[in-house]
Amino acid sequence: MMRWLLTCTLLLIAPAALAAPPTPLLWKAQGESTTVYLLGSFHLLRADDYPLDPAVESAYAQAERMAFEIDPAEMADPSMVQTVQKLARFSDERRLSQVISADTAKKLRQFLGSDAAMTASEPFKPWYMGLNISVGMMVMTGLDVKLGLDQHFMQRAVKDGKVVAGLETAMEQMAALDGAPMDEQARMLDEALEPAADTRKRILELHALWRTGDAEGLEKAVNEDMRDNTPVMYERLNRNRNRAWLPQIVALVHGKQTAMVVVGSMHLLGADGLVELLRARGIKVERVATAPIVLDKAA
Repeated sequence: MMRWLLTCTLLLIAPAALAAPPTPLLWKAQGESTTVYLLGSFHLLRADDYPLDPAVESAYAQAERMAFEIDPAEMADPSMVQTVQKLARFSDERRLSQVISADTAKKLRQFLGSDAAMTASEPFKPWYMGLNISVGMMVMTGLDVKLGLDQHFMQRAVKDGKVVAGLETAMEQMAALDGAPMDEQARMLDEALEPAADTRKRILELHALWRTGDAEGLEKAVNEDMRDNTPVMYERLNRNRNRAWLPQIVALVHGKQTAMVVVGSMHLLGADGLVELLRARGIKVERVATAPIVLDKAA
């Protein structure tokens, strides 16, 4: 799930005041009378990932409409948590320990720290446990979901009175995970339980790729890896969702208002990404160039 959430340069390499803004994964799709910007998000970030590149701020300033994976109003609905937790529970007689390997169960017991905690986890499916552990590890690495690029622009767009919309519902997003084969869910959980030092290293590497705008590196580290190791999950989480979103984005391109679409970076990259899908529709899409940042030597 680290791959789905998409994940810093080393925590101590430079003071935030001297750090250049992240190089954005930003494209623009050109319609006859409008432009749609596509921005690749990282769902958890740090304070020193801001401010953003001027090209991103310019795109946001031009946008009259904003589209996110999920509508901000639904994201803010407290009932969503209960709905997701209900989906995350087995609806039959199965238990978590019955659908994962003995080795994964042992690692989970060690991670949770007690038999009581292990027992409490039994009603939940592997994808849910893996997701929570992965997010927890990202937080321990210094990332914050409240600082994620999606959250940043959701809050700004609502405050600035822009038209906002979601490309899918929260249940549709969670169902993509929930419908993955149990063996792939179990593998996701097992990967989330790898040694903490390895997990931290991977999170930092993924975030560094995002921060430097390395589209090719992210495509290989995230999409290619998922295609190889959990192909059905890749199909459900990436390819199928991209294709479901495509008509909505095409409609924005053919609309009259400048728009900005903010989605997880994995959805923009590679042959199955939205950039190539739009190009296949005959729409001109090009990456937005960013000017090099010159730091004040006296700072």
